[in-house]
Amino acid sequence: MLEALDLDAVQQQVYEALVDGAVTTAELRDGLGLSVTRVRGALGSLEELGLIQRVAGRRRGPDRFLPVEPDVALAALLAAREEELQRARRHVHHLAARFRAAADARDPLDVVEVVVGRAAVMQRVDQLQRGARHLVRGVDRPPYVNSDPDRHDARTGMMPLQGETMRRGVAYRVLYDAEGLATFHSTHTDILACAELGEEARVLTSAPTKMLLADEQTGILPLRTTHYEVASCVVVHASGLLDALSSFFEVLWAQALPLSDFLADDEGDGDGPGLPCDDTRLLALLATGLTDQVMARQLGVSHRTFQRRLRATMERLGVTTRFQLGMVAARLDIGGGVVQPEADRVAP
Repeated sequence: MLEALDLDAVQQQVYEALVDGAVTTAELRDGLGLSVTRVRGALGSLEELGLIQRVAGRRRGPDRFLPVEPDVALAALLAAREEELQRARRHVHHLAARFRAAADARDPLDVVEVVVGRAAVMQRVDQLQRGARHLVRGVDRPPYVNSDPDRHDARTGMMPLQGETMRRGVAYRVLYDAEGLATFHSTHTDILACAELGEEARVLTSAPTKMLLADEQTGILPLRTTHYEVASCVVVHASGLLDALSSFFEVLWAQALPLSDFLADDEGDGDGPGLPCDDTRLLALLATGLTDQVMARQLGVSHRTFQRRLRATMERLGVTTRFQLGMVAARLDIGGGVVQPEADRVAP
């Protein structure tokens, strides 16, 4: 835990052993299983840092080492590191101001940057998210450049970088394409995990392109794609073109349907009077315009079970067609009040 103070593993072991009561080189060697050379090296560096003090041994006995009270010694190191970080932060702000000033005089050809190769594209996508300060907006659709399993949390399926970015206060608004929900994402894992961190999620039946925007400074969209992955991308810096992409995203956002009702807490009692939470989630999912097969997958049930659950919901609400079901959803203000018809009546 003390790596931030530039203490290596051996220094930490030795210091903590001294805090716990060890006082001589021999005790440290035996207790930690380290060589005398490594123990002495760690003691010397800790002494230079002011974390320990040496007491001469009595009657030619071995020297004893006593730790300086951690609240005092480590607080001094923390204060020094915080001052270094403040200086670095001020310099970063200075560099950012210089960059923006230079951008105003930038050659128009520098507004657009072409990146080729999957690894390079992944790197730029990561850089965009790490550089975001307020808002990341994205249009999510296949193919996926970040589809490697080792780039996703094994439990939730979400990308750790997005989680880190959201935890430092950056908001996310993401439009999910229906095909991506059908083939790649799961509302029970990655999308739900993102929603719990505050991501606003909506769904489009057919998104026109992939896109990622960070604040009003940078945007990325694919240049060419293969069937399986993004092979190249265009990075757009602050400009009229980026403003147009931002406006385009807002138009798509206004047309999309929210996933918030479907992602609501299962422990709730539903949004309508006497309406169970399962029914609320089903109505919200119907509003997305996904096919019945895809909705069944997102609910984790078979197509037949989905049809049976849909029939039961319609019976509880006293309707016989999906149009009537949409009227109920509108009255209860679920999923934007729209139920997309795959078929007017549910198959028997």
